[in-house]
Amino acid sequence: MTEPLRILLIEDEDQDAKLLVLHLQKQGVSFRYHRVAGAEALTEALHRPDRDWNLILSDYSLPDLDIRNRLHWIMGKLPSAPVILVSGTIGEEAAVDLLKAGVEDFVSKDNLVRLVPAIDRAMQAKAARAAQLRAESALALRNRALAAASNGVVIAQADGDMPVVYVNAASERITGYPAGEVMGRNFRLLLAEDRDQPGLQELRAALNSRSQCQVELRNYRKDGSLFWNRLSIAPVTDHHGRVTHFIGIQEDITRQKADEERLRQSAAVFANTSEGMTVTDLAGNILEVNQAFSDITGYRRDEVLGQNPRLLQSGRHGPEFYQAMWTTLREAGHWRGEVWNRRKNGEVYPEWLTLSTVYDEAGEPCNYIGVFADISSIKRSEEQLEYLAHHDPLTGLPNRLLFHARLEHAMEQTRRDATTLAVLFLDLDRFKSVNDLSGQAVGDRLLKEVAERLRGCVRLDDTIARIGGDEFVILLEHVGEPENAGAVARKILQGFGEPFQIEDRTQYLSASIGISIYPGDGEDVASLMRNADTAMYQVKEGDRQGYLYYTEEFTALATERAALENELHRALTLNQLQVYYQPQVDQRSGTLTGAEALLRWQHPERGLISPAVFIPIAEESGLIGEIGSWVLATACAQAQTWLDLGLDFGRVSVNVAGPQIRHGDLVEVTRAALRESGLSPEHLELEVTEGFVMRRAEKAVEHMLGLRRLGVSLAIDDFGTGYSSLSYLKRLPIDRLKIDRSFVRDIPHDGDDAAIARAIIALAYSLGLEVIAEGVETSAQRHFLTEEGCYLAQGYLYARPLPADDFLNWARQLDSASSH
Repeated sequence: MTEPLRILLIEDEDQDAKLLVLHLQKQGVSFRYHRVAGAEALTEALHRPDRDWNLILSDYSLPDLDIRNRLHWIMGKLPSAPVILVSGTIGEEAAVDLLKAGVEDFVSKDNLVRLVPAIDRAMQAKAARAAQLRAESALALRNRALAAASNGVVIAQADGDMPVVYVNAASERITGYPAGEVMGRNFRLLLAEDRDQPGLQELRAALNSRSQCQVELRNYRKDGSLFWNRLSIAPVTDHHGRVTHFIGIQEDITRQKADEERLRQSAAVFANTSEGMTVTDLAGNILEVNQAFSDITGYRRDEVLGQNPRLLQSGRHGPEFYQAMWTTLREAGHWRGEVWNRRKNGEVYPEWLTLSTVYDEAGEPCNYIGVFADISSIKRSEEQLEYLAHHDPLTGLPNRLLFHARLEHAMEQTRRDATTLAVLFLDLDRFKSVNDLSGQAVGDRLLKEVAERLRGCVRLDDTIARIGGDEFVILLEHVGEPENAGAVARKILQGFGEPFQIEDRTQYLSASIGISIYPGDGEDVASLMRNADTAMYQVKEGDRQGYLYYTEEFTALATERAALENELHRALTLNQLQVYYQPQVDQRSGTLTGAEALLRWQHPERGLISPAVFIPIAEESGLIGEIGSWVLATACAQAQTWLDLGLDFGRVSVNVAGPQIRHGDLVEVTRAALRESGLSPEHLELEVTEGFVMRRAEKAVEHMLGLRRLGVSLAIDDFGTGYSSLSYLKRLPIDRLKIDRSFVRDIPHDGDDAAIARAIIALAYSLGLEVIAEGVETSAQRHFLTEEGCYLAQGYLYARPLPADDFLNWARQLDSASSH
């Protein structure tokens, strides 16, 4: 049975440690581990008498432990254990320094698929070094053994009792028996009692026949510990040729046996791993490949031995790519990255490749090893998710995010060219009635037909997007005179004059269109979209079925907004803002798992004002920072009050607006809220919208890492409504994805929303994240979500947002009901 790896894991983040251990388990690695999270625990572990770890996996960045400065100390304590860093990006210069200092390899936490191959290479390198050392010292070892024989390591008389007559110091060290305890006693005292060992039977036969032999035995020291013993015996004769004694030479070969076993394991890994492996000389000529290499590339082993790996080149990379690769490999000792190669059948495929330099005992390069995995399926999944993130799954049109990106790019170009562009905001008239009467399937077919008809009304370079159920927007670039946008609107309305044929059904449909012109009607994406939307609603409030340009007549909306902004400045001071709490539950058991803090504005004259009205004003006016800090402090204080009253509510979840992160003080604000309330970080979760995170991904990662170090949980809100780069999503230290209510509202009846919900749930599970759905209002929605694996939810099906006291009463009633 293969001995499991014994791993010392240096990692201060619980989640990262769990993910690493889970990954090794999923890869079938046999191991046991001991985890330490800081300098004190590491010092204690390395002074333990039973420190038998043969591999070290360590994070690079720990709060009170500088791995770079402590590396030689660690390696001195465990000289035979390779060190592999498992961390975030640390920079090429730091990585090179660490590799030169003795680190075996570096694996990014974002790409744990590289971990097992890195471990295999490290253990192979360790075994190779041990084997080479044994080979070079074999002659010296034998010479020393022969020299010892002249004095007698173990000498026994060749009579029936085989008494030991001499024991030297080497034998005492190996067996633990002092010479005084062995002299005169039977030679069997120094042999194992396992009679089934072939070596022991061979030894007995040699003693009986008075011949010489060399055997390898499992033996026990005086203290009971097991070791491998290589025992050579030779008879000693007198001048008559009679055997009078035996000379025995002992060697402790326990470490050699362990190294040989490791070599056998490494050979098995090389032969059976699912990743392709290539060994070359320094000129790049292939010396060996494994079976996975042939499975992936289609080339047999005999077809590539002696060849250069360039026979796999696809032509997608220029000479500068390979030049940079070899430069990095020679200077840093390793290179890793994505490469497009070509199989024997001509098919081009992507692979994730790691190249490593093998050094001889003198520290000189002697070989290169390449390990690669076919990532075609991952690429297809990324492309599919990226398409879903940018496009409406029903019509195939760009979605809101892609439209905003194209509009912003078009505005930049328009500014340079001093031209104009137009945004047309189109809403189908009474579409909901059509959908309700005819059924969703007919409604979906109708939306597809609308998309096709719109494509026929605009130029190929224009952009049409579906941004809502029956809402479409059109970007017209280089429109020239504003009247040209109206001509396109008329063309669209005329096209809607013809009925739509859905199977055997004839359906008439009209539309309302609002038009905004850049730069006159707005100088940013939000303004142009808002003004076009405002103009469209003016059409709706009239006779419908027409179009309007945005004009100054609509400035009453801006006046209203200004009035709300002024009153919002006083709302905090006058205690008009309130925090409500909506329960989050486990849909399987109905138990309380958390509470989302939701801001409300109780205006003395206007009544309860929706956050959808005043939050955008707060963000644009700069008030969101002050309001957000107040909400956070209030929610933390309330959560601690609940805990003091004995309510186990889970975590309180607080929404964080983009400007709060952008201003850079959110970590300090959160720390202050926790300190002043006394709330433990484990009871706090912060929600950040997907759109903001992806627009400012690098900054978001930096700030969210700071929040994670405080110990709070992090969630991505409104997931699925924006575009998430998988490369950034993997780097974010998040715990939970929140399915936006827009995808929950129409499930399970809307096949597209159901597909998106399934994709988000699957993505969350693949990344090891929790997933929660918001806006759950029906039992059908609950059933669908739980069947798909989304067990956490909030919505009117369970409870509306409640004031703090009402929430407490609700929770107690829930607890009382569950106890009965």
